[in-house]
Amino acid sequence: MKGRARRGGSLSRARVGSLGAGLAAALHLSPAEAGGALGGDGTPIRTSQYGVDLTQTPVLAGARVTGLAGAYVALAEGVDGDIQNPAAPAVRPPYSVDHVDYDLGLGLTLPASLTSTDFFNTGRGRTQLSDARQGGFVFVNPAANLMWGRLGLGAALELQNYTLRRSDDTAGARKDRIDAQFLVTHLQAANLFAEGALSVGVGLRILSLAVTNPNAPSGQGDLFTTEGAGIELGALLMPRGAPYRIGASFRSGVVTEPNAKSRLTPNADGDRIIGGAGDPQNAFWLPDRVAMPWDLNVGVALQFGPRPLNPRWTDPRIEDERERRRVLGRSADRTARREMLERTLRQEHRLTPEAEEAIAALLDSEEATDELHLEHARQRNLSELKLRSARLPRPYVLLTMSVVVTGTAEDAVGVESFLQRVVARSGARVVYSPRLGVETELVPNWLKIRAGTYGEPSRFATSRNRLHGTLGFDSKLFPWTVFGLFDDETEWRAGASLDAAPRYLGWGVSVGVWH
Repeated sequence: MKGRARRGGSLSRARVGSLGAGLAAALHLSPAEAGGALGGDGTPIRTSQYGVDLTQTPVLAGARVTGLAGAYVALAEGVDGDIQNPAAPAVRPPYSVDHVDYDLGLGLTLPASLTSTDFFNTGRGRTQLSDARQGGFVFVNPAANLMWGRLGLGAALELQNYTLRRSDDTAGARKDRIDAQFLVTHLQAANLFAEGALSVGVGLRILSLAVTNPNAPSGQGDLFTTEGAGIELGALLMPRGAPYRIGASFRSGVVTEPNAKSRLTPNADGDRIIGGAGDPQNAFWLPDRVAMPWDLNVGVALQFGPRPLNPRWTDPRIEDERERRRVLGRSADRTARREMLERTLRQEHRLTPEAEEAIAALLDSEEATDELHLEHARQRNLSELKLRSARLPRPYVLLTMSVVVTGTAEDAVGVESFLQRVVARSGARVVYSPRLGVETELVPNWLKIRAGTYGEPSRFATSRNRLHGTLGFDSKLFPWTVFGLFDDETEWRAGASLDAAPRYLGWGVSVGVWH
């Protein structure tokens, strides 16, 4: 679970406070005065003819990815790699020794820590998301991978939820609120090629914005939904025995379109408005789209020391299949022997029922022995793979680098601007984010530490890029089977990460299995 702190927003508290007051008439879906095209920075939003730029410029990821400053596209291991590289679901780390395996993860950003920094890097002061009775600001990132041999399937969610409440306490008034929920869904399939030295993945990135009022009467809470989808492509080169990896991913831009079934329909000017009729100061103009621009992420990882970066992954099913073919060969021999014995006894007129039963009993015993041998061979193969992973040298120094290039968003504002109803244009230019991370096992088999730095670009003309520094660690705790759910040799770890920059502080904690 992670908690993060941010800062941003140039608007005064009085102006931000008007947002809460403006929601006092929420759910009165009357038309308000339309404003035409989107105005310049600092002007009120009085039109629906705009988009929300959902680009996230800080690194929002698991503790290891954050500690490595987001330079993870060329590592792409586990569920942390899904959002960085669609090739990640098929990547087998050394400790993955089963034909069928899985990985689960969950990230959570807490709203209590978002009030003192400039999270969106607008350059306008601290982020104003808790004034005017705003609440419910949360990031949730669940993910899961499932692997069959060389094939891997991945699913990851990026959920941002913002809740805006009424600011008045009028007696008897319904306590309306607006929930704005941005959801990005990643669905991916990847496969290993070239004897496991290359992973290639493809997927869908599905984006939606849902605006609801949970306190509205039954059937009237769903106000507006806009949806869209794009493709994801990824590749990871992992030459066996080589101390390097090369990774790359590309995600096409996604621009959503309003759902025709949304209850809040556009007026004659094409605007979707929540607010009081004839009172534009207290109205909320919803966007007609949400945009996630295209991005390209390329990187390289280098590992120094005796521990291999790309050990060969052996599918236990392959060795099991070899053993099964040997057993099938012996079964065919038994069938031939049985036919020969019966034919010989028949020619000698000695093939009695008792003789047939004796032959069957002998061959059945041999078959049972072969089945037992096959099961023992499966267990032996699995134990040898686990032992081979456990015996890998521990010392290493990992250096990983990447650069992320993000495209533009047309006529778009930032998330904070959307919530505050004041224009702060976002995404007018292509931006770049160089990233560098280093990791080592400081105390062999007990403590891993990592550090990094990355340049966070600003999507706003009113701000500038800022340099981040990151730290992180994983420490082994104790063995525990969790009441028999895990193997006897399972050992657990705890970890944490820190991400600091001017007007920004992010932190995270993690718990998992030590490898």
